[in-house]
Amino acid sequence: MLLAEQALAGLRLRGQQVLAVVTVFADEARRRSAVGLGAVDSRALLTVLHDLPVDLPVPRSSLDRHALRTLHTARPGVVDQEDGQGNLVRRLVPAARVELALVHGPQGISPREWDSAVRDASQFAPFCARGVVVSCPVSEERALYAPDSPRDPDFDLLLLKARFYGVGVATQRPAGLRWLLEPAPYRPLRHSAAQWLFHEQAWRQLGPDWS
Repeated sequence: MLLAEQALAGLRLRGQQVLAVVTVFADEARRRSAVGLGAVDSRALLTVLHDLPVDLPVPRSSLDRHALRTLHTARPGVVDQEDGQGNLVRRLVPAARVELALVHGPQGISPREWDSAVRDASQFAPFCARGVVVSCPVSEERALYAPDSPRDPDFDLLLLKARFYGVGVATQRPAGLRWLLEPAPYRPLRHSAAQWLFHEQAWRQLGPDWS
């Protein structure tokens, strides 16, 4: 995966409508397009593929029956069959990776929804960085430019909860997002098929028109 580009898209992930920053691996996206392969969002198949090396032959005899049956269902472009040598070669790698999921509203999330928004954003912790885009109270707008102005205690509580869960907090400005609290960096303890599935579900929605 040598080439990467970023896309900003509205996606529905884990039942939640979010604005997502997605890295697209252009070489894999084009490879899939060339063989007519879109997203691969079978968890069973991704679980088997996750344990196979990329572009290296694996003897069929080293795989159990379940793995072989699962790989047999794969569409062209996922694995190559070296029939003469009895090997399988995994070709599939992720075509996209969600870097950041933002829970937001048309005008930013209102104060009465702040708690639920932080909880909604927290569900993305195993997969990517996360944040919420909120509507900023007038008192907080003043405080951004005048630090001595009185602060909204509810807004301070929002920032405290968000920091605890690693959720960033931003407001929508004419020039773009203004981060009041940066999202915690995403540092997965391990990589899993479930994470790969999450990114494939994003790729299915981006589709061939990602560029």
